[in-house]
Amino acid sequence: MRVLFVVADLFFSEPLGVMLLGAIARQHGHQARLVALSRHRLSGMLREFDPDVVAYSAMTPDEHLIAQADAVVRRHAQWRGKKVFRILGGPHATFFPEVLGKLDLDAVCIGEGDLLLPRLLAALENDRPLEGIPNLLLPGQGDCVKELPQDLDAIPFPDRTLLYQADPDLQAQGIRSFLSQRGCPHRCTYCFNHAYNMLFKGPGHKLLRRRSVDNLIAELREVKDRFPTMRFVRFADDVFVLRQDAWLEEFVVRYPREVGVPFYCLIRCNALTDEVGRILQQAGCRSISMSIESGSEEVRNKVLHRKMNDDMVRGAFAIARKYRLNAYANTILGIPGTTLADDYRSFLFAREVAPAFPTFSIFSPFPKTPLTNHAIAIGALDPQVDYATITSYESSALTSYSPEEKRQQTNLLYLSQIFCLVPGFMLHALPWLLKLPLSRFYRLLYSLSYTWFASSRIFPGAGPRDVRGIAKAVLRSIKAIYFPNDKRRISE
Repeated sequence: MRVLFVVADLFFSEPLGVMLLGAIARQHGHQARLVALSRHRLSGMLREFDPDVVAYSAMTPDEHLIAQADAVVRRHAQWRGKKVFRILGGPHATFFPEVLGKLDLDAVCIGEGDLLLPRLLAALENDRPLEGIPNLLLPGQGDCVKELPQDLDAIPFPDRTLLYQADPDLQAQGIRSFLSQRGCPHRCTYCFNHAYNMLFKGPGHKLLRRRSVDNLIAELREVKDRFPTMRFVRFADDVFVLRQDAWLEEFVVRYPREVGVPFYCLIRCNALTDEVGRILQQAGCRSISMSIESGSEEVRNKVLHRKMNDDMVRGAFAIARKYRLNAYANTILGIPGTTLADDYRSFLFAREVAPAFPTFSIFSPFPKTPLTNHAIAIGALDPQVDYATITSYESSALTSYSPEEKRQQTNLLYLSQIFCLVPGFMLHALPWLLKLPLSRFYRLLYSLSYTWFASSRIFPGAGPRDVRGIAKAVLRSIKAIYFPNDKRRISE
């Protein structure tokens, strides 16, 4: 069978889930292609590839885009006079399974699709019933059997040729993404992981699953050999280092000897001890993601459930500097129940701990998370809000801020990154600058500084080496930040 995977956009962080499903499809003898709605003409791909199955992958803000794409797929199927099976996966389908009826799809995938896809394709190919396939929700069903793959070593490596066939420019990028584990044990209230764990919690369901070091190293070496442009490894795990354990100790010994490429990973402040910092540096780690989230210890712990006091955060960033681990650190503005003054204090705290790459975002309510429910409960968020219209780089979705406060909050988002680095005497100008109606100009400054920080401090040396490739990569990065809504309509 021919399977067309459809995503909203392609950026430098590779779509590992789709690439993995592409590998599974091909492992079972099927053909697979990938299309990005913001970059390709969907109708042209449909005519060329003539898929039997169209598999959409979507975040909640992408629903409108998927609806447009599905209309194109329906017209193609009618023109061809054939049945095209249409299924939606990803976070939106998992937390909003009612999208099945809303878009009149054939099915949605709840959670991970590794076990679902080969059984679905075999059933479709042989005209067998689809009922009982794990994680497959069909029209008229209230629920489905839920399973999680437990042995990650048994799953094929993601199919990178699927990605590079769809977007050859990405092969010139030196960043390659990998997953060492799935799941997250933490309960941060703004994140979907806790809701996901509750959805799949049950006998026989191990939520946190990790690949063996052997298996991970084998993939890293294969990608390094097949795609020698790999100059930086990005571990895309929700949390790469949970603690100093036997897995980590084996990894940090073998990685520099068998792979030897600088890498980036995510860690929490409470896991970055002096010893962990030392062994990460020796293994080749050059940058980390380690969030601050709030400059208020009370908000960070009581509202966000981060379980980190101020001294722990300060200490972790001091360790990062000691071992030259450039820290990418996010701080959330507009947390429900806080004020613009709280946002400014968060900026000052981020400036104090001095991450190598300070980033800021405005609270984006993910549906069905504890913090979103809290925002609704305190009257700070409209219960009927359209989640598909919300981004973390524009304006707060909360009703608890006045229009002027929202404008200043957005300006703080765009200027904080730069003002984390300027001399102290220049801080006096910031409150005045926040009041000016210059958000579009500030946003341009932000997109430029973000691109510079990411390329020079977090993934140094990973970009294209030729002038044309560099220019295309910079423009692509700026466009993604400065024009985030460009992907809201597709080119048929």
